[in-house]
Amino acid sequence: MAKKLVSDKGVEALIVGGNFYMDGTIILTPGAKDVLRNKGVTIVYGPRPEMSDDDQLEATVAALLKKEYGITDEAQVKAVSCKVVDMIKKNA
Repeated sequence: MAKKLVSDKGVEALIVGGNFYMDGTIILTPGAKDVLRNKGVTIVYGPRPEMSDDDQLEATVAALLKKEYGITDEAQVKAVSCKVVDMIKKNA
């Protein structure tokens, strides 16, 4: 089984509900660990729980808002992510 190296630049996209799941296939760089610690994210050792399609889409949109647009206010990220998911579902 191949290991995946996660750096400080990619770690935020893998945060789910304030948790980061380590399942044995991930290696974190020291910078990624710093990001998790500074954000108060809990590292959970074990597989990531199954997420609904809506939850996965919302998490992806949230990661994009943070990474590409620099939006860091969690309430704003949540509000925009929910609105985007609702619009996608409405127009699907």
